[in-house]
Amino acid sequence: MAQSTVTLSAIWSDIEREALRLGAMRVGATPLIDQHAERFAAWLDEGHEAGMTYLRRNLGTRRNPLSRFPWGRSVVVILVPYGPERPHGAAGALSGGIARYAQGDDYHGVVEEMLRGLEAKLAVLAPGTRSWRYVDTGPFSDRSLGAQAGLGWIGKNAMLIDPELGSYFFIGTLVTSLDHDLDVTEITDRCGECTRCVDACPTGAILPDRFVDSRRCISYLTIEHRGAIDPALAARLAGNVFGCDICQEACPWNAHAPEGHSAFQTRSGYTGRPVTDLLTMSQAEFSTLFSRSAVKRAKRAGMIRNAILAAEDIPAAVIGRAGSETDEGIVAALALRRSTRR
Repeated sequence: MAQSTVTLSAIWSDIEREALRLGAMRVGATPLIDQHAERFAAWLDEGHEAGMTYLRRNLGTRRNPLSRFPWGRSVVVILVPYGPERPHGAAGALSGGIARYAQGDDYHGVVEEMLRGLEAKLAVLAPGTRSWRYVDTGPFSDRSLGAQAGLGWIGKNAMLIDPELGSYFFIGTLVTSLDHDLDVTEITDRCGECTRCVDACPTGAILPDRFVDSRRCISYLTIEHRGAIDPALAARLAGNVFGCDICQEACPWNAHAPEGHSAFQTRSGYTGRPVTDLLTMSQAEFSTLFSRSAVKRAKRAGMIRNAILAAEDIPAAVIGRAGSETDEGIVAALALRRSTRR
């Protein structure tokens, strides 16, 4: 099929309308270029990716997107909000230890379905248009593309901040063969002299140059990191067992964030269940509770480790059950808890 010669501006109003109908709250577009590619390279040079070495594989594509997408001309970017309020639950409830974005369904599937809908619309509006969708898995910086599309600026905590939405949202990107001919006004930095996010981070992971050192970031430690957590950092998890919202909670731009998409509402099983239940879950129970959830990324062993380190009170019998686990991270967490809570 021949490639479409339709330009983005010719069908932009229809794209916007469809994106909003599908559940997005903002939509923008940018030429296919990652303006932060060299900053990303510098971030890697400092070792800030920690154990996420897979991030190094796409550096060449970030610098030269046409090497992977020779037909690519533009990227449509959508923002999909999730719940800005910390869910109410009993003290020590599982919901209190899970970051807002993971309280409901896995965002990868939800946002990808929206992008599929946009692709279907493009097939009608501009037959022959090529496209490729990404939800937090692409070879580019989603936040950089969002900023280039006029949807916000990169804050001091490295989050994309929209002046009306704040930063509690997911980003979906759709690479297309449509020529980008829109007038885009990028939003200038509005953080000013504010350092609330920097000051609020318990582990000092937010650096002065708007880099986040994953080696110290609670989100990285509780989700991506495998094995034992450095005792000095383990003592500063601040009750988090999956992810962290502290820097976003401190950001004044999130004071009036809108209601999130219904797919990301807190699951009822999280608010009434103690976080300490994680220590006694079988793999089957874990998989059932977190079916279609981003929490599965941390794996059962990681969540048990995190709960041991983050929970205030754990019954002796529950701690005893966890003592049969052989995972390195769990063993180290148990030893650290015993040594610090005698």
